[in-house]
Amino acid sequence: MKHYIKGGKRPKNNLNKQLPKPMTIFVNKVLPVILLLVAGFYFIPYASMNFQNNDVDHINKNNEAVMFYSSTCSHCQKVYPKIFWHNVLNLKNAGKQIQTINVQNPNNKHYIREFAVQETPTFMKPNNPDMKLVSTDVKQINNFAETGASDQ
Repeated sequence: MKHYIKGGKRPKNNLNKQLPKPMTIFVNKVLPVILLLVAGFYFIPYASMNFQNNDVDHINKNNEAVMFYSSTCSHCQKVYPKIFWHNVLNLKNAGKQIQTINVQNPNNKHYIREFAVQETPTFMKPNNPDMKLVSTDVKQINNFAETGASDQ
């Protein structure tokens, strides 16, 4: 038997308090995280395409290939997200990276003359600037990056 001290607070019965329903938890907690991840998956490459690679000071000879692109080119917009995620997946392996250079930016215009870039996207082997590929086909790009062969 419990004895209560006069003037002391009695514990309240918490039976009236309801637990949140599983659907409420999902909608309020889980769904926003999923939406942010999905939105990030689609929008991060496009943000990178427009705001990164604007002042590239040199061609990295350790990279597997170089991609010259223009952020307003529809073909480049098609292939850039694939290259972006390829680079993210190979972040710790410079030999598998594809360096991206936005030739639309005034700081990078000299690459157009230097490497005779006539179309975008143009892929080039960093150790052999004469080996080039103009394509949006991911299989062709992967084959070119790995072997230097272009199946055009």
